[in-house]
Amino acid sequence: MEIKNIKKHFPILSQNPDFTYLDNAATTQKTKKVIKSISRFYRQHNANVHRGIYELSEKATEKYEEVRKTAAKFIGAKEKEIVFTSGTTDSFNLLARSLGKTPEIVKKNPKILITEIEHHANYLPWREISDDIHFARQKEDFTIEWPEGDFDIVSITHASNVTGLMPDAKEVRKKYPKALFILDAAQSIAHKKIDVKNLDVDFLAFSSHKMYGPTGIGVLYGKQELLEKLYPLKVGGGMIAEVTKKSAKWAELPERHEAGTPPIAQAIGLQAAIEFLEKIGMEKIEEYEKELRKYAFEELSKIKGLKLFHPNLEIDAGTVFSFQLEGIHPHDIAEMLSERNIAVRAGHHCCQILHREVLKIPASTRASFAVYNTKDDVDKLAKRLNEIVKIFT
Repeated sequence: MEIKNIKKHFPILSQNPDFTYLDNAATTQKTKKVIKSISRFYRQHNANVHRGIYELSEKATEKYEEVRKTAAKFIGAKEKEIVFTSGTTDSFNLLARSLGKTPEIVKKNPKILITEIEHHANYLPWREISDDIHFARQKEDFTIEWPEGDFDIVSITHASNVTGLMPDAKEVRKKYPKALFILDAAQSIAHKKIDVKNLDVDFLAFSSHKMYGPTGIGVLYGKQELLEKLYPLKVGGGMIAEVTKKSAKWAELPERHEAGTPPIAQAIGLQAAIEFLEKIGMEKIEEYEKELRKYAFEELSKIKGLKLFHPNLEIDAGTVFSFQLEGIHPHDIAEMLSERNIAVRAGHHCCQILHREVLKIPASTRASFAVYNTKDDVDKLAKRLNEIVKIFT
């Protein structure tokens, strides 16, 4: 599939040609195939999974488990290593709280390293199990200064949702070989090829809605030997093998971590999203967005009074650009961009520590790009930002 004219696959974009959508770090638009696949499931295959001994339920179960195969192959994992959740935040809550009940994997009150650029989803859950949390500092060039020492858990973003920085996960793994190594791939999953075995991560999480799929479903990957030890956070239907008045025995992987009715239709949509990405090719997407990043960086850097919170082009980063315009509130910028049908995000982007304690600002405006964005979108953004500067000066 060619990237040129790819907007035609997205109803919201193809039906609104004057609309410039630049809030992809929050959520991406959905393809026709994703939307149709969900509708088709409800029209033709709707039944609960893993329970019914009738054809419709068996077909629904078959389709649901096909998604697990697709997701596993997409990131180089085994099927048993894929746990479906409601999204990245849910994955981190499940993981942190479960680890807090699993001394076979980590000790009580573990020593944890995260970074100053983390989304709240990769900070707040860890506070629930430890008060020994350390922060790798963000430097002036927006890269990370990694501290010396040993940690029980190292949990970092694979791509910042504010600066776009993509830390070198393999190098971080090498630096902390004894730690339980965890990646938040919510912002990278749609932009670069991920192989969990090559990265040697112990756990990794991502969300469907950041990769052109539906909301309400995500993936938690874990090494099989760790998932088998991990105490299940949620208990109830679907995750048990046997229950008596005095005891309970958990099901095998991955069902033991998937209590209750799963997000079946959303999983079907996730499969369609993965197939869409694979049809384009992750290497092709990465190459295209690298060129788009360069163009956006150069054009935004020309705007008078604009302060860009983004690494220079020699440092690996995604197409996420947070910025301030001197003397203009980020919310005013976002509203004035919206007047020209340009959608961006304004606020702290669920990264208050980075904004308020590191950058020393209350908020920023963020433009984040996806595979369907073009240099024309960059031009529209830059033109309107220049107009806003003139209005306020």
